[in-house]
Amino acid sequence: MSSIHLSVFLSGAVIDLDGSVVLQLALFFATFFLLRAFVFRPLLAVFDAREAAIEGAKQQAKSIDGGADEKLKAFEAEMKKAKQEAGAEREALRQESLRLERELLAKARAESDALLKESFARIESDAASIRSESKKAVPALAGQLAEKLLGRRVA
Repeated sequence: MSSIHLSVFLSGAVIDLDGSVVLQLALFFATFFLLRAFVFRPLLAVFDAREAAIEGAKQQAKSIDGGADEKLKAFEAEMKKAKQEAGAEREALRQESLRLERELLAKARAESDALLKESFARIESDAASIRSESKKAVPALAGQLAEKLLGRRVA
């Protein structure tokens, strides 16, 4: 095997350098510059534009997200404020209803006390009237009772 390797080195150059090498180099560079101008640069421009669009979309998403966070915080603050105002209003209405309840109870109590006093006064008046009528009727009733018990007329 070593003889094969040595023979390659001893046999001479593998590539012949002649005029075709220059032509091949010219064709290579011409193809390179044409491809660079018409394929690679536009493709790189598309890649750069795509990257810029992605970065722009990321920045826009971040700003929208930041705006949404701010709006959410503002909304939560408004909700907290509204809850506090509603609580204060509810407490004021509760206090007003308690005051109104006390007034109505006091008025009802006063009316019932007046009605009760009036009823007691009327009952006392009726009782006094009945007592006086009873006192007047007692002698006649006593006479009638005595007549029935004794069976004769009592004078």
